[in-house]
Amino acid sequence: MKKILIQYLYIFVITLIMLLVFTMVHACEEKQVLDETLPICEEYQVSTEENPCRKDNVDINTLSDALNKLGESGTLPR
Repeated sequence: MKKILIQYLYIFVITLIMLLVFTMVHACEEKQVLDETLPICEEYQVSTEENPCRKDNVDINTLSDALNKLGESGTLPR
């Protein structure tokens, strides 16, 4: 009886490890595919959930320019 329980425990542990590995691999593949399918945003293109895009080469100057534009438009409090 004890041998059978130990065998079931081994089977359970191996199955659990396989499930975790396959889940991690699937998550990584899904993220990679998502990144490749998104177009790069143009200068004035708006990114939404329905029409997402990714930005490349975002640096501190780009962020400061964007904050300045938001401040000038009146959407940010001063």
